[in-house]
Amino acid sequence: ANQTFIDEDAPERGTVSIRAGLHTGPIVASIVGTTNPKYTVFGDTVNTASRMESTSIANRIQCSEATAHLIREQLAASSLGQGLVVTERGEQIIK
Repeated sequence: ANQTFIDEDAPERGTVSIRAGLHTGPIVASIVGTTNPKYTVFGDTVNTASRMESTSIANRIQCSEATAHLIREQLAASSLGQGLVVTERGEQIIK
């Protein structure tokens, strides 16, 4: 993504920079609203992932220990994980 221009007609605007936060756990999903209904998800899992995204380094994916464990399990059973580096960042305070 960091090589994709925000606006191809105006490359001086810079490139796309993303952050992502992943957490594994229970959620509640529902359609909210009557005039303009939207599908949305709620719960501590969503809040934790959101906080992880907001504290993440640009162009990186930050995931919880629970998610990293599931990723490692699934990748061990396939060849898709070649070249994937999962680095522990240590304890993080998330309120």
